[in-house]
Amino acid sequence: MKRIHFDEFVKMKKTIFMFFPVFLLFLSSLLLSQENKVKVTAEKANLYANPDINSSVIETIEKGTILTLISTGKIRNIWYYASWYSKKRSATVLGYIQASLVEIVREVPKIKKEEERPKPKIKEKKPTIIPISPPKTRVPKKIKIGPKSGIGFLAGYAMPLEDNYSNGLQYGGNFCLGITKNISVELSGLRFQSDVEGDPEALSKGKLSVIPIQLSIQARFPISSRFVPYLLGGGGYYLNRFNLDKEITDVWDALGFDIEEKVENAIGYHFGAGIDLFFTKNIALNADFRYCIAKIKGTWNLTDQISGTETSGDLEDLNLNTLMFGGGLKFCF
Repeated sequence: MKRIHFDEFVKMKKTIFMFFPVFLLFLSSLLLSQENKVKVTAEKANLYANPDINSSVIETIEKGTILTLISTGKIRNIWYYASWYSKKRSATVLGYIQASLVEIVREVPKIKKEEERPKPKIKEKKPTIIPISPPKTRVPKKIKIGPKSGIGFLAGYAMPLEDNYSNGLQYGGNFCLGITKNISVELSGLRFQSDVEGDPEALSKGKLSVIPIQLSIQARFPISSRFVPYLLGGGGYYLNRFNLDKEITDVWDALGFDIEEKVENAIGYHFGAGIDLFFTKNIALNADFRYCIAKIKGTWNLTDQISGTETSGDLEDLNLNTLMFGGGLKFCF
């Protein structure tokens, strides 16, 4: 057997003591890797500065709190030396905690099952959808039913109710001012001409021209935005003119006399009804009926061509009651 000198023994001893701390560090790290955490099981547990319940309390820890062990071995069989991050101090504190108030937390590595592995996602091609817009339906515009003002042009037929007056065409226009939805004011001017057959007690044969200028109040009753019937009533001023037939004037002229018959203007009244049928927002077809009541006065004058002597008289009972039917266009704004 080979002998070991004292110097060599001393060197060997130094080498062993040099590697011993490294070995302890490796062993503690191995143990800490398996048992390095404890969880508080009591409602509250104190972290002491020394392994003694009479020492100062560093922190009181709630149940369920996890602490990291500095050393896995128990001190005096009842204490653990551990660290914990204190939010109150905003720092990591070290201290001793009773082993009976905690339990070792062992972390078991989780092994993923093959069926739990995420499967690669396969992008599915979405079918291309071409939106088909529904056919556009034309919504009719709503037409205002409120007050409407406008002008109109009329043509129609006048029927005097006197037997010796003939019927005739009438024409003219009007202006309508909307006051409310149901009330309007109308100013109209019409003209018609009638052939007079002759009456010994009234006018002789000739032509009578009448221009009634009428002011009416319309009571309108809109049934819809397009269909508006109305009633009307009012008064007017009748501009009248009469021309004797040429045959009569020629006969009196052959006898040496000039003859003339005149009619005066008159005030009359009327009432009636009508309807506006709108086919656009501002244009309407108009139909109108009214009954006019007027009584006019007249005179006749006979002059001798040689002596200049004049003879005259009055014409009475000249009734101008007339039925008037008209239709046309009305332009509103």
